[in-house]
Amino acid sequence: MKQKEIYFDNNATTRPLPEVRKEVLKVMGPEFGNPSSAHSTGERALKHISQARNQLAQLIGSDSSKITFTGSGTEANNMVFYSRTRDKTAGCQILTTTVEHSSIRKMCNFLMLNGVTVNKLKVNKEGLINLDELKKAINKKTSLVSIQWVNNETGVIQPISEIGEICADAGVPLHTDAAQAVGKIEMNVQEMPIEFLSLTGHKFHSPQGVGAIYCKDKSLLAPMLFGGFQEDGFRPGTENVPGITGMGKAAEIRHQNLPELISKMKDLRDRFETMLLDFVPGTKVNGDTKNRVCNTSNILFGGIDGRRLVKELDQYGVRCSQSSACTNFEIAPSYVLLAMGLTEEEAYSSIRFSFSVENTYEEIDSAIEIIRKLTDKLKN
Repeated sequence: MKQKEIYFDNNATTRPLPEVRKEVLKVMGPEFGNPSSAHSTGERALKHISQARNQLAQLIGSDSSKITFTGSGTEANNMVFYSRTRDKTAGCQILTTTVEHSSIRKMCNFLMLNGVTVNKLKVNKEGLINLDELKKAINKKTSLVSIQWVNNETGVIQPISEIGEICADAGVPLHTDAAQAVGKIEMNVQEMPIEFLSLTGHKFHSPQGVGAIYCKDKSLLAPMLFGGFQEDGFRPGTENVPGITGMGKAAEIRHQNLPELISKMKDLRDRFETMLLDFVPGTKVNGDTKNRVCNTSNILFGGIDGRRLVKELDQYGVRCSQSSACTNFEIAPSYVLLAMGLTEEEAYSSIRFSFSVENTYEEIDSAIEIIRKLTDKLKN
């Protein structure tokens, strides 16, 4: 008998909402077109792009002219780093942290091979950086500070406003990877000391394969691709009209009900954690439980092989993970949890559960019962 799916891996991806799927099908059907075509069909497609840009701008609190669409959050991150290092390399310094997404970690590795100095700020056991260490680390060679707003594994929120003020005082641009923050935190990015913000739509119920960069001053941005004039020349190539339109619709829905949706996801997460900590001995939450996004719970199951528990849960229809989707196939403990001071054994015993507005309290109750039975079996 096929198990009913209980999907608690929403930091990996979310399912596009029905309204989003409807918009995507519309621009793949009767309202198709190439936005660069010089006729009415092209103009129709271009209107969808413009509307999506406005919808996304409202969600993050930005002017639409500051937004450039990309193919993913990874591309957006890479584009920012390329823009700040392309003509500097030797003698250039990047400041980031030990808990960034793999797209930033690997871009930093590439830049180091090309002469860029990369300094990684450590985090404490709660997953937070030390602001005094940031102040000391910035120097005249620093071209960019890049710090994740919300960690993809623990949900810990870095104090981005304070970080931005430090960077502004030092005259250094701040980039924040906000893939796990957009749609889960109320923000007005244009009023914050942030020069670059990168995001991806599939974390808030848009289609996969579409992201964006917010850039306060586009003179600081440089294209990595060359070709047509799409996205003001910053991202040439025919736009992903279905993906962009879908992300715009998802952003509109999120913006209209954001406080209520945040409250619902927090209630789901808190119910899950309260029941789990009560019913399953040896469990604890990894990371700062106060400075944390509404939907994420990283749980240490003491004395249990987390890899085996994830596989067992999958057999019962409960979908969760041990790390980000971009590192799930690496046979290694979570570098995020190790950076926070957990041992390898503790990191291997930890699992991430991440919730969405589509989850229900009934799913929480069912999952807790399954987890309780499986942890009893694995311990015995």
